[in-house]
Amino acid sequence: MSENADQEEVNPVALVQQQLGAEPFLAALVNSSDDAIIGKTPAGLVVFWNAAAQRLYGYNATEMLGNGIEVLLPPDRSDELTGLLDRVRQGETVQNLHTERVRRDGIRIAVSITVSPVLGPDGGVVGIATIAHDLTEHVRNLEERRRSDRRAAETLSLLETLQATAPVGLGFVDREFRFVRLNQMLASVNGSSVEDQIGRTVAEVVPTIWPQVEAIYRRVFDTGESVVNVDVSGETAADPGQLHHWLSNYYPVRLQSEIIGIGLVVVDITERKHADRLRDELTRGAVDAIAATAEARDPYTAGHQRRVADIAVAIATNLGLSADEVEGIRIAATIHDVGKVSVPIEILVRPGKLRPSDWEMIKGHSRAGYEIVADIPFTQPVADMVLQHHERCDGSGYPDGLHGEEILLGARIIAVADTVEAMSSHRPYRAALGLEAAFDEIRRGRGTLFDPQVVDACLHHVGEGLLAPERDSRSTV
Repeated sequence: MSENADQEEVNPVALVQQQLGAEPFLAALVNSSDDAIIGKTPAGLVVFWNAAAQRLYGYNATEMLGNGIEVLLPPDRSDELTGLLDRVRQGETVQNLHTERVRRDGIRIAVSITVSPVLGPDGGVVGIATIAHDLTEHVRNLEERRRSDRRAAETLSLLETLQATAPVGLGFVDREFRFVRLNQMLASVNGSSVEDQIGRTVAEVVPTIWPQVEAIYRRVFDTGESVVNVDVSGETAADPGQLHHWLSNYYPVRLQSEIIGIGLVVVDITERKHADRLRDELTRGAVDAIAATAEARDPYTAGHQRRVADIAVAIATNLGLSADEVEGIRIAATIHDVGKVSVPIEILVRPGKLRPSDWEMIKGHSRAGYEIVADIPFTQPVADMVLQHHERCDGSGYPDGLHGEEILLGARIIAVADTVEAMSSHRPYRAALGLEAAFDEIRRGRGTLFDPQVVDACLHHVGEGLLAPERDSRSTV
């Protein structure tokens, strides 16, 4: 037999292994890698295929050794392999190439590959090493982040639109009584544009009304307490000679513990003297604005509060509560996480397990939420429900470790609704677990963590429709 014939019968796998030497320990180390590691001859035939490569692509080593990897290439990337092999055979290393491959089951997956030459003792290329990292989860997370960012941008845009077109005046005044922000409705009191009033004091903008409200502004700054439902009257530059009436509300705005300004909500009630009805509408509008502001900070939970409110209303209605009680629960559920405005955004969206200090900060959101809404005169104990929505019947909840009937029924309802919605939705640290997993969780906690009657009502009357992310239960006051 000729020398050429003898060379043709040499197994390429054995040849490269002979050239590189037997390295059992190194082979075991490489085989334990989480990334796919593939060794090939300069011609592209597979001589090494670790366990991670089998997990990633679905082919075992027996199937791949001695063969090329053309089977892994999508039809639209069939020319990619030739170019890669040519570059590496010339001694070049191709790093972190983001591309796609096809698994044995036909599914296309995103991968990042690094392809390097393996040099022999004489410096020649005797093999090719490929390290492939699965980018499927990375790509999924990027897409989810893009969707979340888009939802956050849409929410912010919606909030801006609501502020611009709301039938109530909205504004923010700093400690020097200067307008920092106001919408056109509030600006119309003086008959000028928003831009003309930014940076000017209230006394400069509405000199005839300032004497009525100066003491109120100072009281809010001095006491840190809200002043609500103040009837203010006067003439406007836009309508001289005509007495107008406004129902005005003044809220301290805090950054940490410092009051940095006053938030204004002003309703023109000139043609509507039915104050009770107006107060209800104002309260509902304020609740929706508070909820939208809180959700805009956290793109991963945008819509969470509204869906919790839908579930809570369904449960409360099934339990036979009055319309006023159901409405109070709806309001509390709509703003139950408003206290998260006190939590740094990087903690809210941080993937993975939280540090104990971060968790303690997040646990403070229920009390922070209570403090934000405690001075708003709701007809139902909304602030207390916000405070107690993380209490549990066995006393294991927070912030006060209340037991059983010590917890308001509305808070017990929101606790179940919150758990179901949270487990059914995506979070930075995990994917959505689904409605059945959420139902299993409240079944396990029935009678210990959660009120049994509330759990039963939820299981019997809450379905997938209430968890649809596009649902928006906000009032249109």
